[in-house]
Amino acid sequence: MTSTSERDASDRYMQTARQWFTDGWTGNLAMADDIFSEDVHTNGVRVGVAGPVGRIRDRLAGFPDLTTTIEDMFVSGDKLAVTLIWRGTHAGDYGGVAATGKRVEVRDTAIWHFRDGKVAEILTLQDQFGILKQVGYLPDSVHAV
Repeated sequence: MTSTSERDASDRYMQTARQWFTDGWTGNLAMADDIFSEDVHTNGVRVGVAGPVGRIRDRLAGFPDLTTTIEDMFVSGDKLAVTLIWRGTHAGDYGGVAATGKRVEVRDTAIWHFRDGKVAEILTLQDQFGILKQVGYLPDSVHAV
């Protein structure tokens, strides 16, 4: 059985994630200071608040019409897991690949670890191979398996 305070924390974590993955990922980056701790780590590397902000700025430069759809999200203790799909048109440079005008659909999974009400650690997995295939950077003859 979970306590009221645990349920309240879970609700806050889910609301925070929804807000970031919808509003934040479409350019409302001012909220980042309220969401991420100053010394947040991503995949084991200290990136600070500038890490998630820079990642989204880069993504929006490459895919300015980006939209997200959260597929699944749950909280266990002080951790939140989310799986989402982001979509956009490759209209600008992204990851060193010049704009192709092609539409992409990318699966992204993140696990956030909260401390003192803010995200202190992010573990993320994004289908980079899929992005490179969809924008035509990798030839059709290259397969994941």
